Amino acid sequence: MRRDDLRELLVEAGLDILIDEGLARGTERLTFKRVFDRVEEEQGIRVTNASVIGRIWTDMADYQADVLAAALENLDRAGAEETVRAASEVLSAADLSSVEGRRAATREVIRVGCAAHVEAITHSRKAALNMGLRGLSVSKLPGEGATQAAASVRRAYEVYCVRWDFVFEQSFDLLGIRVRPGVTVRQLSMLAISLVEGFAIWDRLEPVSARSILQPTGPGGGSQEWSLLSLGLDALVGQLTELVEEVADRSANGGSHAGNPE
Repeated sequence: MRRDDLRELLVEAGLDILIDEGLARGTERLTFKRVFDRVEEEQGIRVTNASVIGRIWTDMADYQADVLAAALENLDRAGAEETVRAASEVLSAADLSSVEGRRAATREVIRVGCAAHVEAITHSRKAALNMGLRGLSVSKLPGEGATQAAASVRRAYEVYCVRWDFVFEQSFDLLGIRVRPGVTVRQLSMLAISLVEGFAIWDRLEPVSARSILQPTGPGGGSQEWSLLSLGLDALVGQLTELVEEVADRSANGGSHAGNPE
């Protein structure tokens, strides 16, 4: 078996164990023996220490850090992809020929994009695991020094931020929006990620209050459903960005040039 295929197989096996058993003891119980036994039982593939230690991971702690980073990254990718898809559909149908049209499109992109993001991150098999790992991952970031786990967590969050940067930059470019002086797109992404993480907790504790919040934002003042996440992001974008009054080459149909958030 190719090294990359074996790595993916063992990481997925580790994630399955965490999903089945929860995070009561973090990733520490993911020993090579337990993971190898699971792979042999479910896949009929026998793996030994010699096939992974020094070839794929330095030691067991290195493997555990890789599983932690994979769990953080995988679900975020699904959320980003669904957000881009939903936002692109809104933008392709939006009238961006006026400031008011662009302002309305901005709010609708946030409302619809957040709804898609919420569905992606809460209906995944890894949703509960991901939420638990958010807190666990912080404990892997020591104030001084560096560990393999800390590096993996930082790498996963960097990838997460890059995806949000992409969504904001693509949407802002088409809508004619810029961040206000003193603020960066990366800082806006960090705030958005914080909102997502907080929303994930409240969505489990108080799902009725977290979702289905009716607001008169539809055509003619009609009611539309918002969530705490979309309302919070709408407020952030409204506070930290501004519409450019004169934007060249805005057609009646907005179109979409959104690419891939990878």
